Amino acid sequence: MLKISELKKCAEKDSLQSHLVRENESISDNFKDWKNNILKSYLFHLLMGFHFVSGVLMPFFMNWGNLTFVEVMFLQSYFTIMVLTLEIPCGAIADYISRKFSLLLGALLTALAAVIYGSYPNIVIFMIGETLFAAGNALFSGTAQAFTYDTLRKIGEEEKIAKIMGHTRSFMLAGVAISAPIGSLIGHFFALPLAMTLMFIPFIGAMFIAISLKKPNCTSEKEKKESYYSVAKSGFNELVKNKILRLLSIDLVLTQSVIFFLVWIYQIYLELMAFQMVFFGFVSTSMTVIQIIFNNLAPRIEKRFKRKKLFLQIYTVIPGIGFILMAFIFFVPVSIILILIVIGLGFSRDILFIKGINKQIKTENRATVLSTINMITCLLRTVLYPIIGFLVMWNIRITFIFLGLIVILFAIFTKMKDEFL
Repeated sequence: MLKISELKKCAEKDSLQSHLVRENESISDNFKDWKNNILKSYLFHLLMGFHFVSGVLMPFFMNWGNLTFVEVMFLQSYFTIMVLTLEIPCGAIADYISRKFSLLLGALLTALAAVIYGSYPNIVIFMIGETLFAAGNALFSGTAQAFTYDTLRKIGEEEKIAKIMGHTRSFMLAGVAISAPIGSLIGHFFALPLAMTLMFIPFIGAMFIAISLKKPNCTSEKEKKESYYSVAKSGFNELVKNKILRLLSIDLVLTQSVIFFLVWIYQIYLELMAFQMVFFGFVSTSMTVIQIIFNNLAPRIEKRFKRKKLFLQIYTVIPGIGFILMAFIFFVPVSIILILIVIGLGFSRDILFIKGINKQIKTENRATVLSTINMITCLLRTVLYPIIGFLVMWNIRITFIFLGLIVILFAIFTKMKDEFL
């Protein structure tokens, strides 16, 4: 017969083993939840990419909205001013309160924006819609990447950030690719504003996906004691004081901002060749498919280059040359190929910067710093929107040459170094 002391020891041992089993099961469950965060993030971005209106973007503004191209550009300038105003506060809210909350609120506001925007063709209504779009954009722009990075840190796979963000971008672009042709068909056979209003459905779906995310429980979200303004200030100071981070951000922002304007110009460019509106969505889909391809190819190709700076320069010069060629070529098949080349390389270029930028940022300020970079992008676009608007109205050929030369000059005179990337 066992002694009482021995029985106690056995009971304690069994209790300890039971506790360890439960603890291991809990860790395993948390690991699965964090892994699922990545999959849910893919679905979130897929739904947020359902921009039906992208297939009829310029007809929506100029035909139904009765705006000139310059007025459209000023409206977008207003949008970027609002993003500029809201970017750091929203990034700080994500760091200080909850990144999960920031994501779900951003999706909700974007859904409301779509309904308001498509309700009535009036510049005031459009501005209200742009304000909500800006708030939604500011809430999840840098936060989504920060949330993903923190999740990867929890499972010890943070070195995969560039690959994961490439996949994330691909899912969002897949949403655009699926929705753009549908939007152009809706605009052609039903009504242009319906292509905007129906975006409410996938955006609300994205909100529910955000609700189901598991927070990585990082220090920045659980133990932060600083005030709201301290968070915003520390994020901005980190960008200002870190020379490498600042150089990476400037190099990224300048070229991306210039290439971005092709999204607003290509439909006008194709209309000059009597290209029908019903097919705009299919061109938009081709643009997103080529982005998906290059977003996944770019990191793989870069690995084969020892001189990363040279690779970045080549990757940048090609879109610049594409812009200049568009100034002289007005033949639909060739023009579409040029559009795809500029978009494919130009819009995947930021993938080459993700790893370098994230290595330079302190975890507790990640969302705020990324939001600050987006703020700088918005500031530059705010200045360029009206300039590009007047240039296009004056002479689209000169506009393409101007944009192409800027991109090429940025590539040639970059101060980037291999070790920064």
